[in-house]
Amino acid sequence: MDSTVADSSPSVEQGFEGQPYPGFWRQVTLRSMAIAAVLATIFSLVTLRIYMTIGVVGALNMPANVLGYFSVKSLVAMLRRHGIAAAPFTRQENIFLQTCVMTCVNIAISAKSLSNHPDEEDIIDRVPTGKYALFLFLTGLVAVTSMLPLMQVMIVDYRLPFPTGSVVAHLINSFHTPQGAYVAKFFFDFSPSFVGLGMIVPHVVNFGLLFGAITSWGILFPFLDSKRGQWYHTDSTTSLNGANGYKIFIGITMIITEGIFNFIKLLSVSSIDYYKKSQVNDSGKIKYMLTSPSLNYDDRKRLEVLVGNQIPLFLPVAGYIGCAIICSVAIPWIFHHVTFYHMALLFVILPIFTFCNTYGTGLTDWSVAQTYARFLLFIIAALIAKPGAIIASLAVCGVAVAALNVSSQAMQDLKTGYMTLTNPRAVVAGHIYGVLIGSIINPCIFLAFEANAKDTAPIGSKDSGYPCPSASIYRAIGLLGKRGLDQLPDHCITFCLVTFLITLAVETLRLVSQKNDWKLQNFIPCITAIALPYLTGPYYSIDMTLGSVLLIIWGHMNRQSAELLSSAVAAGLICGDGIWALPSSILSIFNVHPPICMKFLASGKQVHIVDSFVNTLGTR
Repeated sequence: MDSTVADSSPSVEQGFEGQPYPGFWRQVTLRSMAIAAVLATIFSLVTLRIYMTIGVVGALNMPANVLGYFSVKSLVAMLRRHGIAAAPFTRQENIFLQTCVMTCVNIAISAKSLSNHPDEEDIIDRVPTGKYALFLFLTGLVAVTSMLPLMQVMIVDYRLPFPTGSVVAHLINSFHTPQGAYVAKFFFDFSPSFVGLGMIVPHVVNFGLLFGAITSWGILFPFLDSKRGQWYHTDSTTSLNGANGYKIFIGITMIITEGIFNFIKLLSVSSIDYYKKSQVNDSGKIKYMLTSPSLNYDDRKRLEVLVGNQIPLFLPVAGYIGCAIICSVAIPWIFHHVTFYHMALLFVILPIFTFCNTYGTGLTDWSVAQTYARFLLFIIAALIAKPGAIIASLAVCGVAVAALNVSSQAMQDLKTGYMTLTNPRAVVAGHIYGVLIGSIINPCIFLAFEANAKDTAPIGSKDSGYPCPSASIYRAIGLLGKRGLDQLPDHCITFCLVTFLITLAVETLRLVSQKNDWKLQNFIPCITAIALPYLTGPYYSIDMTLGSVLLIIWGHMNRQSAELLSSAVAAGLICGDGIWALPSSILSIFNVHPPICMKFLASGKQVHIVDSFVNTLGTR
């Protein structure tokens, strides 16, 4: 699937023409490694604190990028003021620095058991810090090696937008060139980020999100809600044997079906392409250049850097196999309920999930790593179905969450590197360094939180200041899987089967229309985009659709202006909202909340409660 939109915007790379291209060791520097360690500690501290408190962490790419930029610039300026020679700070070094920080943050995971009376076989008191560090290091390496073979496919062949990666690239380019900084300075605004994302993501994806929000929260879920008491008998929002079971399994079915379909298509196309190349003895770079004479100056320069510094395919493949074997031995040593065969099975199917999740992230900027992990958690618990099943499934789930989160973020970083002419080997070096420091920093931070927790309210307990709310959801899924598929609500499997057939039909229609170059191909919705509101809610769908609508209107009014400034406006919208994430997170640590908040409630009992509360205000 080619997700590019026609690009006739002014050249970015011509602004850097004449500047010497920095070598590998000018991109991977000791000063950036030192600053990355400091920033990674700060952001990991914030991330773990929020994750253990509320279970959801906002994207910190923008504040990490801004702080990294100003840290190195300030260091260089200080050294020069004291007469010490310092190499100039380049955008490529900027990318390496951010990659280190965000990789460290993305392997920060926590998991605690939250059942009041679990089976004794399903309790782990605590994982030793050394084993926790080893666990994070191995899963991080698996993530990095698993996504490298997909780099050229995702960025060059499919040309997926990876919105956050693209926005960070625009921001870094604007920092390092006067022309870019001038455009960004007029269009840097503290506004909601989803509108900006909607201006970057393809229209078919945005309208797919809207369609998914309408069909799920407007039609299907109200219908399922009317079946409470008939098809299921729980009101829990986290249990899978209630309405939540339909939502998660229908959404997962759509995403996995489309992902596997595209994975099979990729294997077929790649095999045919490899055979043709072997017959004509032609390199991929030359063939791409010859068959794409319409490439603009920027794309040509970016392609030259990417292909010229390409990592040989056998290295990540061999690295993944080696890491998978080591993990399959080491993780059962850390968690005794897991067997070598469980881990081997995971690493056989993990590349498929990596492809699916990275593909979806590239289209929509939304990683559903936790959804895949919950699916694997359920399957492993169901396969074992005996005491110890929950610990085994949670361990597999932890590997999947860490691996899928890091791999999707890593591809965002490679997209940023592609758009800033950063050596992909330097980006990968940043990933490996980030995994290394992350596997040391995060266990130490967690140990500090654990040491400061009250003995009567340890981390993970309901009375603790760090209740780890997400952990209760994961444990509930494990319990459901252990008890069997018959715990799912009525007709859930039927809904999944119908969803599978519809997804397969839509993807087949897309493939046929692309093969025959029908105009219909531009109007076939993206199934992954439709599935996201089923899993995450509809709240951002209208915002992103609004971004598409604004861009369409702007293009009709002044096409040249829209092409020139839309990327800068989108970057400003996203950066303004993203930069606020750090101070907002810090304020939440100290329990500082907005003085005013607003919430929309459905009609019924909740409204009566609010009205009663409001009526009491006048008597005080």
